[in-house]
Amino acid sequence: MSDNFKKITLNKNFDESLIRDAYLYACHKDIEAIKPGNVNINSPHHDTTASDYLISSINSGSELFNDSYSLGDRILSAIVATKKETQMNTNLGIILLCAPIAHALLNYKEMSLKEAIAKTIDSATADDTVKICEAINIANPGGLGNVSDYDTKSMPVVKLREIMSYSAQYDRISYQYHNNYEDILDFIIPSLDENMIKYKSDDISISMTYLQILGKIPDSHISRKLGEEIAKKTSNHVNDLLKIQDKDCSQGYLVKQLNDLDYEYKKKGINPGTTADLLVASLMIHRIFKSV
Repeated sequence: MSDNFKKITLNKNFDESLIRDAYLYACHKDIEAIKPGNVNINSPHHDTTASDYLISSINSGSELFNDSYSLGDRILSAIVATKKETQMNTNLGIILLCAPIAHALLNYKEMSLKEAIAKTIDSATADDTVKICEAINIANPGGLGNVSDYDTKSMPVVKLREIMSYSAQYDRISYQYHNNYEDILDFIIPSLDENMIKYKSDDISISMTYLQILGKIPDSHISRKLGEEIAKKTSNHVNDLLKIQDKDCSQGYLVKQLNDLDYEYKKKGINPGTTADLLVASLMIHRIFKSV
């Protein structure tokens, strides 16, 4: 699937219900699989639980796939819906990544997926940028708006591509906008495909893909919270673990290693949140195109 899906021309079969179902599936797998440092069903954070993330996915999903919305409306409405029941920032990164995918699938049916995503971002107006900044301010993620240029609190009236190109220097979600989802389409989904074949378990495959993302791409959420050095050390440590795990692929061994790492990260306050967001968006696309 991963070799061909980027070139598939979108068609009328990619309707609102199909895309919403894929989104909800991805959000559910996000808390079912063990992703060290992130919330899962058996391991909450001190301020959020798996239930918070499930409720957030349902509430945001009620707005994210309205085919009459602009990209800015889509993101802002989804965040407002989330905040009705969830006070913490549970899904800003997920919404920022999944909204352009949904918009592309709903609006640019004669293009490939990569072309449609690029068109979505290029076509976004300054009004979309203002609404997205408003959504970011409502979600209130730690550190994301506190920069000298294009601070989201100043509500800059610029094209979306411009502001995302600037913030791509330090934020990996913005990097996807700037590079037309390069990480997701060229690295993460192919890795997910390979792991599904190798491990023959969706949850283990998702967990291992998560580690591979973290090993390759220092997590920008960790960078904002704990600094770039800790983010890079975390990635290097994960790469060392992946080399060891390749020697023993038994599921029991992998689950133990994942749980041990989850405990270690949570004890140290290491939360690779951007890595998890990238994985959710990748799972959504993978689910949509799986049967194509």
